[in-house]
Amino acid sequence: MAARWRTIAVLVCVFKILLITLLPPIPSPWGDLWNWAYGAAICLGYLERGHFPTVAATGIYGPLELVLVPFYWLWTKLPIEHPAVETIGYLYSNTTPARFLVILLNVPLVLADIATGLLVLKLVKRLTQSDVRSKLAFLLWYANPYNVYITNVYSAMDVIPTSIFLLALILAYESKWFRCGLYVSFAAILRVFSLITVPFLILGARTKATRMRSSLLSGVLLPLLLGLLLVFTTGAATLEGIATIPQREFWLLDFLGPSLISQYVRLAPYLVALQLGVCICLWKKRNLLHLATVSLLALTVGTLPFGGGGKHFLWVSPLLTICLALNPDELWVFVLTFFAAALLDGGIPLGIFGQVIGQPFLLALWWGTKAAYLIKLNVRNIITEPLQTPTHLAATLTKEDVQKAVSSSL
Repeated sequence: MAARWRTIAVLVCVFKILLITLLPPIPSPWGDLWNWAYGAAICLGYLERGHFPTVAATGIYGPLELVLVPFYWLWTKLPIEHPAVETIGYLYSNTTPARFLVILLNVPLVLADIATGLLVLKLVKRLTQSDVRSKLAFLLWYANPYNVYITNVYSAMDVIPTSIFLLALILAYESKWFRCGLYVSFAAILRVFSLITVPFLILGARTKATRMRSSLLSGVLLPLLLGLLLVFTTGAATLEGIATIPQREFWLLDFLGPSLISQYVRLAPYLVALQLGVCICLWKKRNLLHLATVSLLALTVGTLPFGGGGKHFLWVSPLLTICLALNPDELWVFVLTFFAAALLDGGIPLGIFGQVIGQPFLLALWWGTKAAYLIKLNVRNIITEPLQTPTHLAATLTKEDVQKAVSSSL
């Protein structure tokens, strides 16, 4: 088994590298990589002039674009032509400069992709003590066609904060709550989604709860406050500029709900709050993994199909992979969910068949499969009795029980 799973992992890795480097034109002009390249170019321009990139220029994407700056800078130093980055995806996508830019900007994606798989493996191994399940979980993430498409074809940078958040979850299982909070905050600075999980993670701190929750919140707030201090002291933004970001960034409004007939349906905040209430009042077993998973699932369900697909669903993907490794009976809803995602996001080309079944059907299928997974995880934790831990057992044993056990063993 060990040799077989390593062989599969290596083959998938080779396939991904070939996908990035050899198949033209990857990414296609509608992919996300050219947008990130343009943002990295803006950030590099500011840094070369001795200034911190302004929020007005980068929007909320700035921190993640700063991560890409070193790789974009390396591209600018190559002894090749350097066409204007705002046109490279359309006019130069098949050229040598474009190919080198694709390769360099995919380096952090490839590393984060592998890191996410290894973190999935580590967490499943910790929860199951099973080598087989942990290795299968790694392959479920790393060889999942939908993940390959979103990461290596669409070039969604969301896999970077996703790997950071997964590390935060592992630290939570190790009761290292301050460090967990730090990594949740780092992930949120790159992509805001992980902040949604904080109240759900707080519910998972059951022993020495007050101290652990304080540590978690301190870890979350420290990088955020330091980041705001850096932005203000460098003149990169004003308080008003930061407060008006949601009005300029349409995808943040998608978090709250899509635009239907020119009116936004603000479903996500209510659904996330409802899910938190269900976890507090009805869950009999507050599993950290499930708490994190339902928080992000509630967010993507609440945005409806228009805002909760594609790269945003990549945040939930490793968590669902771990859930499946722990509970194989979820295979049907796992496969159906990713199949619906691939249909909607173009990972499975439909051609004329797509025109026949229609976009409304695909949207409904995508929304329904996410909602089904959310319901299934809720039901599992509502009807499952909490496991008896050694602490519970010790509380139920009397002195006479211990004496009888010792006498019988002698």
